[in-house]
Amino acid sequence: MLTQTIKDLRGLRLGPMAACLEEWIDQPANMHRTSLECVEAMVAAQIQAAADKRAQRFMHEADLPTSICMADVRPSASRGLSVRTFSDLCSCEWIRRGHSLVITGPSGAGKTYVASALGREARLAELGVKYWRVPDLWAAFEEEADRAQRRKLSEQLIRVHLLILDDFAFQKATTSQGHELLKIIDGRHRHHRSTMVVSPHHIKDWDDDFDDATTADGLCSRLIHKTEFIDLKPPPRKTAA
Repeated sequence: MLTQTIKDLRGLRLGPMAACLEEWIDQPANMHRTSLECVEAMVAAQIQAAADKRAQRFMHEADLPTSICMADVRPSASRGLSVRTFSDLCSCEWIRRGHSLVITGPSGAGKTYVASALGREARLAELGVKYWRVPDLWAAFEEEADRAQRRKLSEQLIRVHLLILDDFAFQKATTSQGHELLKIIDGRHRHHRSTMVVSPHHIKDWDDDFDDATTADGLCSRLIHKTEFIDLKPPPRKTAA
């Protein structure tokens, strides 16, 4: 009978529940446990599988290694990421409250890794996340000739729970690029959406990264509101034995 139940679950595309039931049956210790506990375990397995699938889809769409995860991030006050701050970020409560995050630091500090791991964690928590490298975002807008499609993309970026902008201020922005970015950040600010900015340059130096200084000021004024700042430092080099 249970064999048929397992087949039926797989037929309903509930593979994780079927696998959990199979494993449950194979464990002698479960003989004295209740059927309710079994059902709870099966449901938990299905929920976890769905969360993992969302996270994997996010990493694939962002063209990031699927192996990235929070468990591999090593917080350290000496690197600018304290254990307490790391724990708070992992909870994703800052996203639910509409707060933002700015991560700066030199090449090799691990900025993209930390940002990607946080994005993956947010997807596991059933929050909408979009990841864009800013140069790629500008290219996407420039390639899209249809104004309606450009507006649609902007609206998607404004509404999503968390927008990750990597390589921010990596190259100097033209006036039109800066205005497009300001429109998105302003919309997110008004809708209390979280933005994560990842940049090799400290926020005080962003004026030099935009042709229009007024745009840079507008971006800074919106991104410093309810924002956590992390100046990440590279991990210490291993010394030879």
